[in-house]
Amino acid sequence: MYELEALNPSVSDATVYKHIQKLIDEGIVKEVALDDDQRRQGYPRKFYGLTEEGREFLDDHNLLAAEDTLQQIYDTISDKPEKMVKYENAPRPEEA
Repeated sequence: MYELEALNPSVSDATVYKHIQKLIDEGIVKEVALDDDQRRQGYPRKFYGLTEEGREFLDDHNLLAAEDTLQQIYDTISDKPEKMVKYENAPRPEEA
């Protein structure tokens, strides 16, 4: 979530969460929390990812065509805030 908030500063946290919740409700996105033994203070405990149905829906509507390109662009951001880099390297649940 931090990446979305940092890269879209004009969009409020509440708006991001509201839209993520709608995607969860529709079965497009899933929320996965770290197990208690994996949690570390100062790191995220919840992660979001596409469900299989969500990936199929986006693929059916040709909305995944730019996925690799967008990832490459994201990877080239050289001035990422320290917190973003920290979160990128955070422990993640296996099913996310």
